[in-house]
Amino acid sequence: MYYYLVQALKKRLILELQDSFSHHPIYRKIVPYIQNRFVFEERPQYGIVVTGSNTTKVQFDPSNFIGMVQSHVMLARAEGQTVFPLEWVKEDLACIRNNGGIMPSAPGVYYLEILSAPTNPTEEGYYALDPLLTVTNEPVLLLTPGLYVEGQLQNVPVDGTLRLYQNRTYLLTEGTDYTLGTNGQIEFLRVFPQDTPITADYRYSGVSVGPVPFKWNTADTKTLPGVVLAFGKRSEAGQKVAVVIYDERVSTAQAYGGKNELSFDLDVLSRDSVQLEEISDLVNMFLWAEKKPRLEWEGIEILDVSMGGEGEEPIDETGQDFQYTASMSVQLRADWEIHLPLPLTISRMDTEGLTVAPSNLFYQTYPILAGRNPDYERIG
Repeated sequence: MYYYLVQALKKRLILELQDSFSHHPIYRKIVPYIQNRFVFEERPQYGIVVTGSNTTKVQFDPSNFIGMVQSHVMLARAEGQTVFPLEWVKEDLACIRNNGGIMPSAPGVYYLEILSAPTNPTEEGYYALDPLLTVTNEPVLLLTPGLYVEGQLQNVPVDGTLRLYQNRTYLLTEGTDYTLGTNGQIEFLRVFPQDTPITADYRYSGVSVGPVPFKWNTADTKTLPGVVLAFGKRSEAGQKVAVVIYDERVSTAQAYGGKNELSFDLDVLSRDSVQLEEISDLVNMFLWAEKKPRLEWEGIEILDVSMGGEGEEPIDETGQDFQYTASMSVQLRADWEIHLPLPLTISRMDTEGLTVAPSNLFYQTYPILAGRNPDYERIG
């Protein structure tokens, strides 16, 4: 987690400096040479290098627990899978807002399978989505007016997912109250009063999507509108994961988090001492005045931008040309957060075959010492 946060903030710091210098009429040529560490193919005329970093944890609570996450989207393990090929999923707030506050993708479980995985940052991998869509409170089409003998669903439910309700309060039992035929046909085994509303909850298979390309450390916001699918580097061919979408926001994860204070060291390089001073002052002004309010609106606080010492070194064998350096330090404070998914929903409990627990079950399963143990054995 430490290097995830450092890497993201370091990349953001470099991008913000590149953005600011790109609008400067004199020093816009420095943009390609604002980089992480010394990765130049040749010694530039001037440049800015992020040479190091360190961090200090800001402790608010011993457990770091923040609260429950309410969302339309949840990440869950697919059956038989022990890993997540996705780093995380979350709802696309801008997309939902533009859709009138309604999740644009249909609720259900979307099984994501990695077809092929990339092996480097430029290579593309491919995945597919197999949706298992959720239907809630669908009125059953009654084919026989007056006497409820047959009914029809709009879709063919997956085996084991159909729930029929009378008046939305009484759950009907398959085999006792009805039987499910092919193509979503229902045969009722008992007569209901006329005009009794019969509704259905079930899941049915949707149209598969894919193959969809993806790369390392990228986010897909197009395939599932309203959902951000974040890919890291952990995907392998054959992996599966379930992305659950709800029409209403529910508790989807436990959030743990806090704040870290990070310090980045910058080396400003130039072959001209006057340019060195001007570039150093521009870095200070860009970060402290121009970028500070924008970044703090996103939760990245700029605590300090300080100047260090200066130095010089010869860059040729004759010792006639020198490269001048100035060290700077940028101190930031940023939030970190980890979400632990809660993929558990109990919609029905079958009590058949359950036995009544004995009244002394607690004492049978919990070790209790009535007195001193004469053997001094430790009971765990």
